[in-house]
Amino acid sequence: MQNFANGMQQALTIWLALLAAAIIAFFVMSHINRRATGGPSWWSRIRRAIHNPDAKREKLAKAERSAKEIEELRRYCTELTVAAERATAMADRRRNEWEAAQRTQEAAWRAFEESEQDVHRLRRANAFPLTDDDPESRRRHLVRMVNAAHDRGDISASDLADALMHRNGWDPQAHPFAQQMMLQKAITDRKFRAYQEASEIERQTAKAADLAAASKRSLDDEKFNAELKLRKATAVTSEKSAAALRAVPAR
Repeated sequence: MQNFANGMQQALTIWLALLAAAIIAFFVMSHINRRATGGPSWWSRIRRAIHNPDAKREKLAKAERSAKEIEELRRYCTELTVAAERATAMADRRRNEWEAAQRTQEAAWRAFEESEQDVHRLRRANAFPLTDDDPESRRRHLVRMVNAAHDRGDISASDLADALMHRNGWDPQAHPFAQQMMLQKAITDRKFRAYQEASEIERQTAKAADLAAASKRSLDDEKFNAELKLRKATAVTSEKSAAALRAVPAR
């Protein structure tokens, strides 16, 4: 074993000597070649390859592109923030309009139900025997009744004209109960039409509110994704800058 160890030391000494001779020969040949050709040494060529200007320009261009992309992402995030704020305001306004339409619809339905109850009460009252009175007084009663209803806003101008012109079922000779029933039916029909119109407005405002809410959600998602991309791009750029600073040798 001792002979083997001595042999290994001798072999290692020989290999080190050969390696040193090869390195010395390489330096000598490189020096001779540089002096003969007048060109740069191999060390200079290695340094030049490492510090290639084209590589520097490529790195600089890449850094500029990254900075430009980050700036574009920042601008896009700002635009999305403004758009999202506007969409939020629009969604709130559409929802308020829808809630107001709902209240109008409910009020119109309550008014229609009350008018229907009045019709039922008049029908029950009309079941009693009718007393005789003057036809002219009946006509005056009809005129006073429909004018008062129009002043209250219970009937439209066209309904008033029909009653005064004795059209569409209006009879000035009818008993006051029958006239009141005719008036109440006209009021009920008008309130039902108002309820239908309010229902249509409620459906339209509900649809508009849903669209505004969907637009808001879409912009919020797009804003979140854009901000996430911006954070990732900024983090990558910061890591690259830190790595470049660590790679610079201290002077």
